[in-house]
Amino acid sequence: MHTRAEVYSPLQNTAVWLAAWLYNVESADETVAALTDLGGPHTYGSLPLSQLLYDVRSAADLESPEPVMRLVLWGPGQAARLRAGSPAMEALTQAGALVLRGGRGLNHILVPEYSGGGVDWRWFEDPEPLPEPEWLTPGEADRLLSQATDQAAMLIEAAGGTSRDLPNPRLAVGTLADFYDTPGLPAGVTPRAAKLFARADRVAATIETVTDRLDDHSFDPHLFALWRHVRSARMAGVADAVVDYRREYMRG
Repeated sequence: MHTRAEVYSPLQNTAVWLAAWLYNVESADETVAALTDLGGPHTYGSLPLSQLLYDVRSAADLESPEPVMRLVLWGPGQAARLRAGSPAMEALTQAGALVLRGGRGLNHILVPEYSGGGVDWRWFEDPEPLPEPEWLTPGEADRLLSQATDQAAMLIEAAGGTSRDLPNPRLAVGTLADFYDTPGLPAGVTPRAAKLFARADRVAATIETVTDRLDDHSFDPHLFALWRHVRSARMAGVADAVVDYRREYMRG
């Protein structure tokens, strides 16, 4: 199993860029460029990305007290917070989905499919209530991720470290951490969210370094337990950034 599919999420930054654009913090041109950097050319069925952006703006309830854009990630030990048996759930890939809050409580679910040729989006609507998200605060998500990371590192160090020359796996991740951070975040992202994203990126890079780059799978049970916390941190960071964009927007 390739680790990156579990710990890397281009949807994290995609969600934040879309929210920054919706709340007039970033321009459409900058947003399109960032989304292209994140996944290559985007299509929306037979339509271009511009039509997807138009539909997103038309559907979004920018004054909703809940985040207008929510990131949904899932994987081992963590169910996707979409309605079981719904068309959106059936279409879901490992990449996850975005939930756009519409008027009158309607949920619009954007499901991407990533391939070597770019990203193709599918749009679903669900009038039924979705399962409640975790709703972790950035502080809670950061604490859980930090605790899980320290515990995994202690277990690895107690077992004698990895079989290759990596005495402290948390330090040997520079180039991969840079990869996870590309192409960066839009303007106005809260320091709390940025810190959470950075920690999630660093933990993700650590896991990939140990399991895939060093081809050492002896500590997989310890490292795989971190996947859920990495995903939860990304979702909590997106929610915090989106809520803050709304707060500034409502202030006028």
